[in-house]
Amino acid sequence: MQHETLLNTFELADLGAAAAIASIGFKLLGLEPTDGRRVVFVFQNEPGIGEAIERFWSGQLTVDALAYFGAVKLLKSRLHAIAR
Repeated sequence: MQHETLLNTFELADLGAAAAIASIGFKLLGLEPTDGRRVVFVFQNEPGIGEAIERFWSGQLTVDALAYFGAVKLLKSRLHAIAR
């Protein structure tokens, strides 16, 4: 799930996609709990973010492995903090 909002934000529900765009420099604004146990990752809606997500899903997005790993760790840490 992904979508642009009226508040100049871009929301994603997928951890892998969120980590990928965070690792290439898009700004994560926060995490928002939704229904049940689900959370959406809220990014600043910047030029190119939609294209980056499309490239991620098509397998065309290239990211630095260490940056991606760091982003996954950071996002998981934030997820666990919300779950407490």
